[in-house]
Amino acid sequence: MTPLKAKYEARRNAYWMNAARVHDPTLHLHSVHVSELCACFSAFLNLPVDQQTALTRAGLLHDIGKIKVPAAILKKPSPLTPEETKIVQAHAYFGFEMLLEAGETDELLLTTTRDHHERLDGSGYPRKLRAPDISVAVRIVTLCDVFAAMTEPRPYVAAMKWDEALATMAKKRTRLDLDLLARFATMMTALHAPKKQFSLLGNRFRKKKA
Repeated sequence: MTPLKAKYEARRNAYWMNAARVHDPTLHLHSVHVSELCACFSAFLNLPVDQQTALTRAGLLHDIGKIKVPAAILKKPSPLTPEETKIVQAHAYFGFEMLLEAGETDELLLTTTRDHHERLDGSGYPRKLRAPDISVAVRIVTLCDVFAAMTEPRPYVAAMKWDEALATMAKKRTRLDLDLLARFATMMTALHAPKKQFSLLGNRFRKKKA
């Protein structure tokens, strides 16, 4: 990526995130959380740097369509009605169309924004895609989005602990990519390992080198 393009994308990201923060601060925090997870996971997978950059941005903007969903619905402290659920689900297409209208052309960004609620068994939305039509990039953003949603406090549900969220995700055997989920779980387990354990490992390594 050229410095000029990087500067342009940084400005666009700031514009969209400011809009998200004004509409619903929780939406902004969730977007940043998913972006951080995408950055960590894509690096953990040792993907090319340009893909890591693209996935980090995709995580940041995946829910941008929610700024077209009434804040009262996003902040509702009780389960949504069927009609409200339809309105929220429309955010996938809203975001896709908003990015297109803003001149975004990156296919990874556009497809992850539109398709991050698709599921491998065809039970997702908005297009009811099945596994063969869901890219690896979309699967990565989906995992990060689901994990973030489960571990963040919501108006009508408490946040799960990280290991509880992973266990719940593992039960969705027909919906999520289990191979990617296993690697995601390995990364999260390492990130949450006690500091003492890392210290002991470091000491052993230093002793062997000595």
